[in-house]
Amino acid sequence: MEHKQDSKQSRISGTNMIVFRRSIMNRILTDGIRSKYIKTNKIPFAYYIGVILFIIINLSACTVSSTTNGEIIIVHKEIGDEIAFETLDLKIISAEEKQSISSYYGSTAESAEGAKFVLVVLELKNTTDNSFAFSPDLKLVDDKSREFNSYSYTIGNIDNYIENRKLSPDIKEIGYLVYEIPADSSGYSIHSFKEDTKELYKIRLK
Repeated sequence: MEHKQDSKQSRISGTNMIVFRRSIMNRILTDGIRSKYIKTNKIPFAYYIGVILFIIINLSACTVSSTTNGEIIIVHKEIGDEIAFETLDLKIISAEEKQSISSYYGSTAESAEGAKFVLVVLELKNTTDNSFAFSPDLKLVDDKSREFNSYSYTIGNIDNYIENRKLSPDIKEIGYLVYEIPADSSGYSIHSFKEDTKELYKIRLK
């Protein structure tokens, strides 16, 4: 019985030795091939393919990640700062509050009860080669995060109203936008996204 166990252990040891020798031989062959490629500067074509695929996969992953996880970039501006948008340059010259607005040839408009007007003076320059009508995408946002579009009944109530004005290439235009906001708004700014970007411009008025 003892002799059979010794024979079995001998066979196991012999098998392990064969596996060990094969492992050593594979390592020697691998090191030899690697050394040969390093010395001759010849790298298998498959290696290049693998590297290219690795780069493409990682670049694709980065693009998706930046698009999916991209955050809005807030750019803070003040009165007098010029902003270059896709089709025009814009600058806010001034802003003032009033309870009523009027034009020389038109009528007077009173703000609603519990409200006030904010008159914003803009300077615009069309930076394209063609004329177009100015249709502002400029929201006024107050300190309570309430959003307001420009006052829609202004054309006959104020001189030099700039909304829908035709802008010719490279010619500066100055005019008013009017907003009606609650009287309890103590601070506010103009917000506008820059086209085809994640940049949100916040122009502080008060």
